[in-house]
Amino acid sequence: MTAKQLSFTHQGEEVRVRWEQGKEAKSLSYQLAPGKIPPLIAFPPERFRREILQGLLQQGQRQFPTVAFRLGRNGELNLSARRQESVNQAMEWLNKRRPELEQAWLSRYYFQTFTDPAGAEAVKQDHVRIAMESREELAPLASQLKQEGGDEMAARRKSAEAVLAFVQAIPYALLDNSGVRGGRGFLSPRQVLLQNRGDCDSKVTLMAALLGQIHPEMRQLMIFTPDHALLGLALPASAGEQKLEWEGENYLLMEPTGPAELPIGQLARTSQVMVESGQFRAQPVQATVRNSTASR
Repeated sequence: MTAKQLSFTHQGEEVRVRWEQGKEAKSLSYQLAPGKIPPLIAFPPERFRREILQGLLQQGQRQFPTVAFRLGRNGELNLSARRQESVNQAMEWLNKRRPELEQAWLSRYYFQTFTDPAGAEAVKQDHVRIAMESREELAPLASQLKQEGGDEMAARRKSAEAVLAFVQAIPYALLDNSGVRGGRGFLSPRQVLLQNRGDCDSKVTLMAALLGQIHPEMRQLMIFTPDHALLGLALPASAGEQKLEWEGENYLLMEPTGPAELPIGQLARTSQVMVESGQFRAQPVQATVRNSTASR
């Protein structure tokens, strides 16, 4: 069964959308609140390296006026001075300062370092930070998707079902053939809604942001497999529903990507294989110093 969006219009600041949730047609209109996330870029390795080296060169020359900092043919900084002690001090400073500048640059442009499921070091968009900083601007939409239930857990599940159906119905667009790495083609939650398209990690980030606005106390977990992204919610799982135990907590799993209309607790076969075989990285949707990822 395929998730189906019946209509979409975007005029000025107003968005009108109709979609199917199960066999029931849904519709709403909304205007997003002002956002604070700047336009996102694809990770540029050469620009990143160049700007870090330029920063080190400028700061090093000010910090150590008796040391000559030069960019060598190998693309790295070469240091020289009359006194070897001065070179040693500058090199110690350089080795400490470089990772600080790299982290500041990544944070400025909403990236983070990442160990992918294969164990390789990479850079990806900071999905958790983007989801958390998108919550307030999505409030006008989130308030309309919020559902009530007999108790808090029932309300959370109903809200999750409503948001899942809404996000799955947004047309799928393959924005990046290389999965989550590098952020190429990634769209922020605001962009997904206004452009009416999104891929796996863009849609997972949108759903996490919406649910974070609706139920901020509900714990969420982003799950990245080699070429896909899933979402887990700290909700009770019924018999037959897919769940993941991570750091002592059970998370009910779901597929926000679409276009398959998979209900909460049901995964595509490839996703199920990846999760069951441990080929994933999991990232809690919560504020941390670096929003760093962790694995099972």
